[in-house]
Amino acid sequence: MLRLRPSPESRRLAVFLCLVFVAALAARLVWSSWTAPVPRSLTDPDYYRATALSLARGEGYSVAYSDTYGSGAYGFQPGGEPTAFWPPGYSFFLAVNYRLFGEGLTVARTANAVVGALTIVPIYFIGRRLLGRSAGIVGAVIAAMLPSLIFWTPVLFSDTFFTFLFASAVALLLYGQRPDGGPRWLLVLATGLLIGCAALVRGEALLLLPAVVIWWLLSGVRPRAALTAGSLMLVAAVLVLAPWAVRNLRVMDSPTLLSGNFGYNLRIGHADYSNGRYIFPYDLWQVDPGITFRTRESVFNDLGMRWALDYAAHHPARELTLSLQKAMWLWRPDSDALAWVAIYGPTRIPQGLSDLLRFLLDCSYLALLAAAAAAFLQSSARKALLLPLILCVFWTATHIVFFGEPRYHLPLLTLLTPMAGATVVWIVRAARGKTPGENALRHAV
Repeated sequence: MLRLRPSPESRRLAVFLCLVFVAALAARLVWSSWTAPVPRSLTDPDYYRATALSLARGEGYSVAYSDTYGSGAYGFQPGGEPTAFWPPGYSFFLAVNYRLFGEGLTVARTANAVVGALTIVPIYFIGRRLLGRSAGIVGAVIAAMLPSLIFWTPVLFSDTFFTFLFASAVALLLYGQRPDGGPRWLLVLATGLLIGCAALVRGEALLLLPAVVIWWLLSGVRPRAALTAGSLMLVAAVLVLAPWAVRNLRVMDSPTLLSGNFGYNLRIGHADYSNGRYIFPYDLWQVDPGITFRTRESVFNDLGMRWALDYAAHHPARELTLSLQKAMWLWRPDSDALAWVAIYGPTRIPQGLSDLLRFLLDCSYLALLAAAAAAFLQSSARKALLLPLILCVFWTATHIVFFGEPRYHLPLLTLLTPMAGATVVWIVRAARGKTPGENALRHAV
């Protein structure tokens, strides 16, 4: 009987990645435990907490809403009416953890820390597939200790969980292509299913579908094979999303594929008060005060879309300015994370330490961007890095349509960290005299 045993090198790699995971988890748990932020009323984390508790208690994807400030029920609470304002994936993730381990916020923050640490695994495989084993290893280490990925962990936004799913989908689709360029059909199907799951957390996951087809075509894959594989992934993703769309049609009386906040988010990015990032859309909230949140969701979507499109059509010059502002906010360093943990946590961060942490966040993020750009500038790596480039362009364009926030670039860091890792490997080997000039990166990885 044939027994497949891992080689000593594979065992050493597995042990090393386990150690990197433990270090990543420890850093996230320490930060989460020390800061322990509480979801602010009427924010995304408040909504996710409430809907997750509803699910965990068997009340379905529902939420109760009160805008009476000072009342015990102010903000979002479990129970109430069915909702579809935000995608349900992150709420389901939290609900499973609440059912298994209890309903405390510590459970939710710990769950975030675990998936955040696990993200180093797909990052390694992304780097290995694109740039080589060394780049994958160094990229995983960078991601484990990167402040941008650590500091957002205890804040109950969906971004940490989505980043894990996004990186896993990218890693899977990279291995779904054979060396001769043809698709591995089972992996392509699995990638589509995973993209569907990720889209239930954040709809931006669907950008992977056109991006990978374009990447395949530019990489020399035959058009028929690329389009067939892309269609298979699309069908798989739709199969995952279809039950949720049917639920919305039946329960919410509207054809909603993912969430009902499309018009709401569009209005935030196209109004007199727009500034390129999230800003509270007071004009939408002032419409029909006193209506239920379920009714308000429909009002937000319909009026928000209509007003946003009207504003964009009548203010073309300002739209250009807003587009630049949105791109700048999307790629801005992650010092916003400090505000969320400092203002809404029990631990007051001293000003001197806060300034130091802000400096650390900004410098580490800018250094990462510079190192990733250096990898792309190497002529031998450009073809391998077409997919990250395409995804960065698609991501930026999408947020120009809506609005930018620094945390929205977190999924892209799973592509940039192995690129930075390749640059680090190249520098180290070049310093040792082991790499020739213009092909240094290729030889390094």
